[in-house]
Amino acid sequence: MSTRKKTTGPDMGGLQDDWNRVAQLRQEEHAPPAPATSPEPAPAPQADPAAKSADSPAMSRRSWYAEQDAVEALAKTVEELHFATRAPKHQVVSELFRAAVAAAPKVQKKLSHE
Repeated sequence: MSTRKKTTGPDMGGLQDDWNRVAQLRQEEHAPPAPATSPEPAPAPQADPAAKSADSPAMSRRSWYAEQDAVEALAKTVEELHFATRAPKHQVVSELFRAAVAAAPKVQKKLSHE
């Protein structure tokens, strides 16, 4: 008769170490910033022709859920305006957002009566 070795489960130590490291990174990510004791001057910017100019606007990215037909209509409008004017898409979208903000009272009135 042969004796079989008793097998043990896999070594989970490495997994636990990885889990603890990820948890620590998440805590550091969401912790309030520590006050700077002695501010260091920022390094001088390199002369990079691809760098953004000082007068370029700050950009932002948002995510909202909307009805499919509204999203498709917006995407189609952005494409049409982009190709008609050759303006960058971010500029087209920004102008459409500004137009939507200007129309907000009309939208509020429409939504209030539904």
